[in-house]
Amino acid sequence: MADLTNVDWKEFPKDAAPLDKVSKNFKLYELTKSEVAARRDIDNSFRTVQQLRAAVYLCRHVLQPVRDKFGKFSPNSVYRSQALERALKGKPASWTSTSQHTMGQACDIEIPGITTMGLAEWIQKNLEFDQLILECYNPELGSNSGWAHVSLRPPGAANNRGRVLSYIRDPAEGKFVYVDGLRESAVA
Repeated sequence: MADLTNVDWKEFPKDAAPLDKVSKNFKLYELTKSEVAARRDIDNSFRTVQQLRAAVYLCRHVLQPVRDKFGKFSPNSVYRSQALERALKGKPASWTSTSQHTMGQACDIEIPGITTMGLAEWIQKNLEFDQLILECYNPELGSNSGWAHVSLRPPGAANNRGRVLSYIRDPAEGKFVYVDGLRESAVA
């Protein structure tokens, strides 16, 4: 296990080992870990050095500050290969996802004991991000329901938009929709 916390994200080695430290509290394997990939035997390793380095940048500028504030957690999802995206979304092999997860630029976070709304509000006030999406948060199902999706483009990519959305159940339609701002989802 190498400590690569002081290696500039732009120079992060493409041959880094899974147990190498990316930041004070995160190891490289945590950026590609997926229960779905493990169960379905899907290779979820980084395909390009750009994906790897974007995920390292995201880890250092989103995951680590969240860890410093709220304590130990493991992200639900950071990088997702195209094969994993297709499996998660039930899409055919010909489909290509445009999700920032496939570029190493997004993570999903939920922290036991911290309200998901509180987590999203803290991120909105304290961190730079491209998109912050409060997904499926319904306090009637528990204050820790849903998760916060956070994306961050590294320097040299497009500008970060600072866009804040919620993915909620539309009470009229019963379907999930994106809406502006941080909002609770309705019960079905």
